[in-house]
Amino acid sequence: RDLDRDQRSLLAGLVLGDDRDQEPTTTDDFRAAGLGHLLAVSGQNVAFVVAAVAPVLGRLRYRWRLPPTLLLLGFFALLTRFEPSVLRATAMAGGSAVAVAVGRPVAGIRLLAATVAGLLLLDPLLVPRAAFRLSVAASAGILLAARPLADLLPGPRPLREAVGVTMAAQAAVTPLLLAGFGPVPVAAL
Repeated sequence: RDLDRDQRSLLAGLVLGDDRDQEPTTTDDFRAAGLGHLLAVSGQNVAFVVAAVAPVLGRLRYRWRLPPTLLLLGFFALLTRFEPSVLRATAMAGGSAVAVAVGRPVAGIRLLAATVAGLLLLDPLLVPRAAFRLSVAASAGILLAARPLADLLPGPRPLREAVGVTMAAQAAVTPLLLAGFGPVPVAAL
């Protein structure tokens, strides 16, 4: 309530992916800078929600964490109107939570493949949705290339990892962005 209208709409876009009240100039500025994805609901938002409740979930006994985690993920997917990128992210987060709860952690790329296969069996109309394709491509890029890229970079490890994740995701989505939306700003990376 303390924020002005523009700040409130920007916060809603960054945290919930809710772009209903954003000025077209804000959206255009973010897209021109290659940062339009920050205003769209995505796996980043799912991570924010899980991180926000992690202190509360951490107080629960290990086996009692799974039901509230799955409920939270389902509620967030509902809140964001089952956006394709959120479906991918919540399904992966839920699959990861189940794997940890049963004591059988799964490799990220395997979890991504199972998530994509499961979601497409449930809703084959996700295939043409740009948000779904971009989310899957970014996730695959991160899972396959972030660590090798970070290992090649100089500097402190946290910075190298952050840059590696960014480079991997951007490299993976760039062909889709070029094909679907035209030129990608150099500033995107």
